[in-house]
Amino acid sequence: MVFKEGMSAPVVAEIQERLMELGYMDYDEPTEYFGPITKSSIKLFQRKHGLPMDGCVGMETYSMLISPEAAKYSVSIGVEGTDVKELQIRLRELGYLDKATEYFGTETEAAVKKFQERNGLSVDGSVGEKTREMLYSDDAKANYFERGEVNEKIMAYQNRLKKLGYLTTDADGKYGNDTEAAVRRFQERSGLIADGYLGPQTIENLLSADAQANALMIGMKGKDVENVQKRLKELNYLKSVDGYYGSNTEGAVRAFQERNNLSIDGKVGKRTMSVLTSDAAKKASSTSGSSTSGGSSQSKPPAQGQQPEEAPSRPSGKVASVGTFLDIARSKLGSRYVRGAKGPGSFDCSGFVYWCLNQAGVSQGYMTSASWQKTTKYQRISKMSSLEPGDIVSFRGHVGIYLGGGQMIDASSGQGKVRITGSIQSSAYWTRHFVAGFRVF
Repeated sequence: MVFKEGMSAPVVAEIQERLMELGYMDYDEPTEYFGPITKSSIKLFQRKHGLPMDGCVGMETYSMLISPEAAKYSVSIGVEGTDVKELQIRLRELGYLDKATEYFGTETEAAVKKFQERNGLSVDGSVGEKTREMLYSDDAKANYFERGEVNEKIMAYQNRLKKLGYLTTDADGKYGNDTEAAVRRFQERSGLIADGYLGPQTIENLLSADAQANALMIGMKGKDVENVQKRLKELNYLKSVDGYYGSNTEGAVRAFQERNNLSIDGKVGKRTMSVLTSDAAKKASSTSGSSTSGGSSQSKPPAQGQQPEEAPSRPSGKVASVGTFLDIARSKLGSRYVRGAKGPGSFDCSGFVYWCLNQAGVSQGYMTSASWQKTTKYQRISKMSSLEPGDIVSFRGHVGIYLGGGQMIDASSGQGKVRITGSIQSSAYWTRHFVAGFRVF
């Protein structure tokens, strides 16, 4: 019997699970339905094994799929496809490749080898699991300006970063720590992978007429956030300082903006920063006082031996932010699943979370599910029972958004679309593959 698109059978779930194990299909709860994503995943498997790429599972394909000799997903010289183009785009951004063509030729192979060499990977010129994860990591080393390098072009980019409010030191043409930090912040603000390197896409965004000016906002952390929190605390808008810009900091900024007759958006841009750091900044009214602490009521675990200050009630800003975020996610229900897609019309699981966060005003660069598992940017939730609406949920090879009541919204490879799945806290599959939750709001 030949299994093909449109069919339903118990063996289809087994086929999907095997495709996930080998990396041809993104992790998701297997289904018995043979949809378009299963078909495209089978084609990738057939491409790798030199089989006719018909997207159907006949005896030859099935035998190879369940064989111990079945090869894991990778792309190498001679391969062509949209998955190749996705990798080429990232290699171009890191300065290893000039253009993306969908064909893995000698230039792409040379670029991959150079990337692998610079990043301490086995140098074989093919892109497998480890190379792909490093490629999309913010730890990836670029083939561009080196830290410590002095260059006139660097000075021009520094001047642009300074004009947009990202660089607080003088432009000197040296690619140092301050410049790297400014570039990372700009990349975060622009929805790029925050690797701190001035690659072609970063430069293109930086020099564009609509380049995003710096503004501190929800989801950010660092010394600049800490300084703003200290000032808000001095003015009695905030109780404590933790360096993370969570919903409580956003609420404090909104209160400050209202009190000082500024546009109320909860972000610290040029105008708000100017008033905040001036002698004319008005303190919080005695009737309102400071009612919030740190980044959010649960945005960051307290330091060892310390207890977090407790707010008397959850601020309304948190509910509004989470509600907006979830509304944005729900607005994409039914959107097509495409591996590597980052919206707005199609998504994979990581791209869906990335797009929704940025649409909700959270400055977050693109991260794969593996990068989410390792992040220290947000509070880590170790138990599924402790998840709250708006938390990012990370599973082995998958990531989604928790809606509450056991429900999750995600871009599903199994169903080929953005969907809502229920009872993840009682599902054998999801509980077995759960890694952690992450509290952004």
